Amino acid sequence: MRHWLRPLLPRTIRPRHILGGPLRGAWLVTSWHDYSGGLMGRTERALLEWFQRHVRPGDTWLDVGAHYGYTAFALARMVGPRGRVFTFEPVAATAGYMDRGRELNGLVQIAVVPLGLGSPEALEIRRLPLARGMADSTLPLRARRPVVTVPVARFDWVWPLLHKGEPTIHGVKVDVQGMEVEVLSGMREALDRWRPRLVVELHAGVDRGRLLALLREIGYSTAAVAVDPIGDERIPRFLDDRSYAFDSVRRAT
Repeated sequence: MRHWLRPLLPRTIRPRHILGGPLRGAWLVTSWHDYSGGLMGRTERALLEWFQRHVRPGDTWLDVGAHYGYTAFALARMVGPRGRVFTFEPVAATAGYMDRGRELNGLVQIAVVPLGLGSPEALEIRRLPLARGMADSTLPLRARRPVVTVPVARFDWVWPLLHKGEPTIHGVKVDVQGMEVEVLSGMREALDRWRPRLVVELHAGVDRGRLLALLREIGYSTAAVAVDPIGDERIPRFLDDRSYAFDSVRRAT
């Protein structure tokens, strides 16, 4: 149904109040076409409930693939004014709309970083398909599909430039439209050092074997917990477009 209705929805991007859910009344700068679920407050319910159980005041969290800022705004409320949320959004226009939403909501604890994360040695430029304000590597490049040019860097390279002498990381949320393995590869040092809580949304085409092998190498359990369980979760499976939480098997030192 959404597939057929979405083209009919308004595409004008402007500040709008979220109409329901945990963030009801907050500002979100987006369009009904791009993010109707966020504006209705119906999206990411299970993820926000997971945040409520694991995010603490004063924490530092990373929101990798922040889009228009819905989950970043939720995280910012939970970490409070003494905490920090670093958001990474590679599409410059989308990052700008998120920063406007941050300003309207008075969330000074959010730092908007207009950068994609991956595993290059330093910084590189990529061309990726654009869909509803997101750079989406799961989509094929086609003549009629919009394309966006985005900067991509390795987190372990960029983090020392951002943390201002406070490098500790308590949690990481990753939702990067097919670049999950590359993003985690680029933050191996930080994950190994700080052992943050980790929640990853998996998308079509992502090699589950590579992902689990990487997490195992870094020191995370591969016995993931489904954030939004479906059916019998005792049967190990990783569904597309679902978030999974991974715990470190040892504490940070």
